[in-house]
Amino acid sequence: MEQHSPPNTSRRADGTIPHTDQERIAELVTSHHILYDHGVLDGFGHLSVRSAADPAHFFMQRGGVVPDDVTADDVIEYDDNGEPYRAGGRTGPSERYIHAGIYRARPDVMAVVHSHTDAVLPFGLTGAPLKAVLHTAYFLGSDPAPVFDIREAMGQDNTMLVDNPVAGAALARTLADRSMVLMRGHGMTVVGPTIHDAVFRAVYTRVNARAEIEALKLGDPVFLNGFEVDRGDPVSIHWAWWAAQSEARRASP
Repeated sequence: MEQHSPPNTSRRADGTIPHTDQERIAELVTSHHILYDHGVLDGFGHLSVRSAADPAHFFMQRGGVVPDDVTADDVIEYDDNGEPYRAGGRTGPSERYIHAGIYRARPDVMAVVHSHTDAVLPFGLTGAPLKAVLHTAYFLGSDPAPVFDIREAMGQDNTMLVDNPVAGAALARTLADRSMVLMRGHGMTVVGPTIHDAVFRAVYTRVNARAEIEALKLGDPVFLNGFEVDRGDPVSIHWAWWAAQSEARRASP
């Protein structure tokens, strides 16, 4: 795996230094609503952000709350093992170990999205490679997205959920240094150096998957090459626009 910068040197996509935990929590709440609007999260799925005050910890919703209903009061802190920290008895989603495993293995990652969006499911089931076909999905790269099969970590008799530290660590190993990992029969997990990047990547992974599926119906897709994926987009502009749209939706009667 390639070497990554430690968390306290990471910068946001707009070039500014990391902000406070309070600001991160506010963006975390808004990001849940954005991802719901874009069909990345529905009644399932979750999103987390690394703590600025304690980079070994992260913030995520409590268990039992629908992503589009998440408020700041629903966000709790988790320790490096994925256990609720000073949470007042509140519990976390069963798959919080996805996030804990990745944060432990990837110090460059500041945010993690786990989604069951149907657009990516065929690629985790068929062996068809999910690769970048759109310039906005450059982060997927020119090599096929890795696929996590929980049977390889937990055996044939498994829950299909990353609901323990062993499965979380195995998922992180499959992700390696990539931006996204498919999960057989389950969905995907996307990571980013900021919460803006993670949201952008989750949205455009879904868009890219849908475009690739449609292209496969007509012929052989033309994938981006190694030079074409070596680029970037102003993701914070997208995030701010999506946030404004989400806020307007939620404010309308």
